[in-house]
Amino acid sequence: MLLAGKKVVVVCSASAISSIYAADENTLGAHEIHNTVHYAVSGSKAKSTDVYSVVTRFILPMVDQRLSRRAMGDLTVPIALALYAKVKTYSRMKNARVSLLKFLTEPLYYATNLIMFGSRYPQNIYEDFRTLDETMTERFYGLPFWYWPSEKARQTLLARIGDYLSTEDVSEEDGWLGSTFKKLFRDNNTALREASDHLLTFQWGMHTNTFGVTLWFFLCLLAHPDAFLAVRNEIDKAIKENFGDLESFMANVNLQVLEKPYFTLLTSALLETMRLNGAFMPLRSAETDFQLKDQGRTVTVRKGEYIMGNIQAAHMNESSYPDHRKFVFDRFAHGKHREGRLPTEGQPWFTFAAGRHLCKGRHLAMCELKLVAILYLHLFDFTPVTNGSSPLWPPRTINRNLGIPRVKEIFVDVHPRHDA
Repeated sequence: MLLAGKKVVVVCSASAISSIYAADENTLGAHEIHNTVHYAVSGSKAKSTDVYSVVTRFILPMVDQRLSRRAMGDLTVPIALALYAKVKTYSRMKNARVSLLKFLTEPLYYATNLIMFGSRYPQNIYEDFRTLDETMTERFYGLPFWYWPSEKARQTLLARIGDYLSTEDVSEEDGWLGSTFKKLFRDNNTALREASDHLLTFQWGMHTNTFGVTLWFFLCLLAHPDAFLAVRNEIDKAIKENFGDLESFMANVNLQVLEKPYFTLLTSALLETMRLNGAFMPLRSAETDFQLKDQGRTVTVRKGEYIMGNIQAAHMNESSYPDHRKFVFDRFAHGKHREGRLPTEGQPWFTFAAGRHLCKGRHLAMCELKLVAILYLHLFDFTPVTNGSSPLWPPRTINRNLGIPRVKEIFVDVHPRHDA
């Protein structure tokens, strides 16, 4: 296939995709995808070499350190308590009809931003973020769309982030990541607009796929009542037997707790959701001639060509995943438990990428996903709102997407569980 007049070599096997992720930037470069995402989010027309340099030399190493597994051990409780403070206000409702995506992700957006970027970070910008996010596919692919609402949202976000970055001092009020971002930008004399562009792009990357997985996780459970009941029962049992009540759990949770065997089904169901719905396609440009093995054949990629890994094909391989089109919620629940390791090891599962390009925010993402699942399944009952001609499953998706399929808005009736 061709992309922008250049040949694209597409590979599907797990070994070939692993080779893409294992290659260094002097062999397979990721600068074009970084630059395209940066422009789509921020609208910045900065030099592509400058953007990629800032991302790879400064931002990614900093994030790798600040969001490491060890660091998340200290951050889980603050995120959990901030999230619980927002969510428990809903538990006082008798019942309500809500947008499922907003109901699940607005409190998470607030809680994660509060801990990562502090109390100085702008509040009440969730709707602006969502408005921009909803047009990202069109912006990324250069498709026509009515741009003004999202452009207005983008300018609002950049202005508020600019105000946040322009404070004279750097303190604990700037949060775990925010204080480091500010110091990084100031040490490198980064212009305010450029710094705002980078932080907005980082924010988009931090939230968008987590939001998408959260929504699809609940859609999968709602469409499979046996899975819903099994995961909920596991959560209720784990809280009662190990912590006594939800408040005690939230005050003592950490990454190690979330990885315990008593959350095996929850972990498996989340990973299965990502296997089914992760449509990520790593695209790299060959900086030199490059060869790799793909399903028993040798593939040659010439300098200047692109190579793309079809992760969805690997995730849908029947030999690796029997009944590959089905949501098998306990698919990853039968292996040996190993602390700090996902039970996908040894299988073609690339939602968090692999090798030297393993997702820097994977520990934060799993923490967020599990906290949302535990809180909402423990506290609420959900009744899908369906029209006769529009069933809940399969959801109506939008043709093009970036990573996680986009879904038409879905409403549910929410009822607090009086026995939780």
